[in-house]
Amino acid sequence: EESGVAGAILAGTTIESTKRCIELSTSDPRIFAGVGIHPGDIREPITPATYDTLMLLAEHPTVIVMSEIGLDDIEGAPCRQIQEEYLIAQIGIAKRMNLPIIYHSRMTYPYILDILRNEQAGECGGAAHYFQGDINTAKKCIELGFDISLARPLLRMPDLQEVVRYIPMEHLVLETDSYPQPFKKHRTSWTEPRHVKEVAQAVAAIKGITLEEVTEQTGQNLLRMLGAHAIKVRQLLEIDQAGFGH
Repeated sequence: EESGVAGAILAGTTIESTKRCIELSTSDPRIFAGVGIHPGDIREPITPATYDTLMLLAEHPTVIVMSEIGLDDIEGAPCRQIQEEYLIAQIGIAKRMNLPIIYHSRMTYPYILDILRNEQAGECGGAAHYFQGDINTAKKCIELGFDISLARPLLRMPDLQEVVRYIPMEHLVLETDSYPQPFKKHRTSWTEPRHVKEVAQAVAAIKGITLEEVTEQTGQNLLRMLGAHAIKVRQLLEIDQAGFGH
């Protein structure tokens, strides 16, 4: 609040973390929850019981996105086929529950776009989480119905700054990806939702517009992306001049 961030959307990465996200969102009106199993956290093939549990969790009233799901090709990542099975199943849940999809893609462009297209994931809309791709990839994401979600890499990647220069503001949202970072020497150095203001300031500098214009437009973009779930945010948060941390 002190930094001007109105609230946060918490991303589930496992069944247990999703339950924790929902628990926190129930205890604080500034917090909303995402449901999902991150590709890096997959430990076994998806089962009907896992699917049913995710469906049940997705029905909770504070859940407003399917997040964080996707594909990851980093060394040591789980089997690609199993990752795909989870992604396809979770896209199906998102479509059944009308939840926007916040998807993870590490070293899996452009392949992941084929899956999103084949599964008609664009019907739900959503965002390309922690985007670091090139302009052509960004355009393909947008064509599929996904906004480009910018995080702190924007502060240090000149190529990404050039991509943002050419993407219309109507397709940009902001995030911080506040994953625990014990590898950093000081706890105060961990990324937190408060850092989304730095991302907004970077966008303002790149676009040559004011910080207020960035926060207003990205806030409206978020509401559009949330669709029917936007009313939950409107009722609880004054976001006209605030960004969101994911």
